[in-house]
Amino acid sequence: MLTAEKIFKSFGPQNVLKDVSLLIRPTERVGVVGPNGAGKSTLLRILGGMMEPDKGTVSAHGRSVGYLSQESQCRLGVTVGEEMRTALPDIADVEARLVAAASAMGTEAGASKANLAALDKATSELQRLDAHTLDARIGRVLAGLGFELDATDRLTDTYSGGWQMRIAMAKLLLQEPDYLLLDEPTNHLDDAAKFWLAYDYIPNYPGAVVLISHDPDFLNQTVTRILEMEDGQVKDYTGDFDDYQRMKQEERDRQQAEWEAQQKELAKTREFIQQFQGNKSKAGVVESRKKMLEKIDMVERPRGAARTIYLELPEAPRSNPEPVVFRHVTKKYGDKTVLNDVTLDVVRRDRIALTGPNGAGKSTLLKIIAGDVEPTSGEVSVHPKTSVGYFAQHQAEALDPSRTVLEETLHDLPTQEEEKARGLLARLMFRGDAVFKSVAVLSGGERSRVALAKFLLRPANLMLLDEPTNHLDPAARAVLQQALTQFDGTILMASHDRSLIDSVATGEFYVENGKLTMVLDPTIARIKEE
Repeated sequence: MLTAEKIFKSFGPQNVLKDVSLLIRPTERVGVVGPNGAGKSTLLRILGGMMEPDKGTVSAHGRSVGYLSQESQCRLGVTVGEEMRTALPDIADVEARLVAAASAMGTEAGASKANLAALDKATSELQRLDAHTLDARIGRVLAGLGFELDATDRLTDTYSGGWQMRIAMAKLLLQEPDYLLLDEPTNHLDDAAKFWLAYDYIPNYPGAVVLISHDPDFLNQTVTRILEMEDGQVKDYTGDFDDYQRMKQEERDRQQAEWEAQQKELAKTREFIQQFQGNKSKAGVVESRKKMLEKIDMVERPRGAARTIYLELPEAPRSNPEPVVFRHVTKKYGDKTVLNDVTLDVVRRDRIALTGPNGAGKSTLLKIIAGDVEPTSGEVSVHPKTSVGYFAQHQAEALDPSRTVLEETLHDLPTQEEEKARGLLARLMFRGDAVFKSVAVLSGGERSRVALAKFLLRPANLMLLDEPTNHLDPAARAVLQQALTQFDGTILMASHDRSLIDSVATGEFYVENGKLTMVLDPTIARIKEE
């Protein structure tokens, strides 16, 4: 069993975990939920041995624990196959001993008992480790996560940051630790990979799985227990995410009823005391009721809806009717063609969603318009009246951890509008002294909000958004979604967030095999990706 006893963890004045104790049993499927910054990632890091608590103990009782963070990456300069094999170093060590023993057999003293014993031992160990199935296991995990058949021969450098994250995930899945800890594993996955993880891999996983996710559907499919984190505490619920929400609402309703009933009784008691305060014949009763008020256990008033962010996008400067020209564009990386003779008509106030599997070219198309990537051929021109705002998929990861929230938000702005920045940060729930928190201690969701603040302080009439809802909790996603629907400029966004697409987009293009196909029925895109 994986246990935590009386865990405390603080970052400066912020108490993230306060006297947390929990137990994870073998083969359990546990979801960890809560708002951004509640301490979910901190808890998993401590359980995974990646971070020490200030107080308390964690024990896996001799079992192996594997942790995948939101920022996990892989080595560069090696093939995917080489990187995957490092997940099981014991096999490589035994293979090296087998080769050494076999080589020694060819020497003059080769057939000695020692060499024969070493050869026999290495052979037995490889059988115990199922080394003969390693390539098949690597292929299964990579295929499930959406990699092509020849992926093991490709250099890791040739993959984007999101795909490098998948390689790191594939390594951990290959190891099959007794306790598998996953921090928002679906953030970098398209629908097909999510489907495989939810319906194939996790249900058949031989050990326990503990995962952080803001995706209700994914949680409903994968977990049978929910740990809710709020105010440094953990509440335990049995069931999937829908069960948790139902029980949470029942708790709130019950507490509200108890609080209202108690308030009525308190009001009657105080009214009695006030009415008979000077009545000598009632003095004993009045005194008794005063003491009762002092000793009563007060029912805490249920909290209202969780406070969430509020976004209002800057007014879009007036743009040309055709803000960007994108004609017959081809983009190649070496011998791989990502975009092939692509033409995209963009008209002012269009809201175009780019959907399709990861690696199909959605991010590349946005990078070309943003000027970060040069096309191999074709015409791409941004009109002089077009002001481009580009929110990259990994923008939150590019923040400088040495700066405070406010310093990072203001960095590189032509004018240091601190008052405006602090107002925006307050709407993004960085209120008061929270703007002086170090970026280094922020959760993934909090970093995404800082990246959004930097983005929103720069007015634009053409927004390029690459997976803008990654790392945001449901409340934050809903508010960003509403803000984008009210934006009066042009939007081009790459996303797997179907709720965002359905509410914001006025047009959808499916990107696959280097081509763009207009989606007339959103169901088509869903079927293709699944």
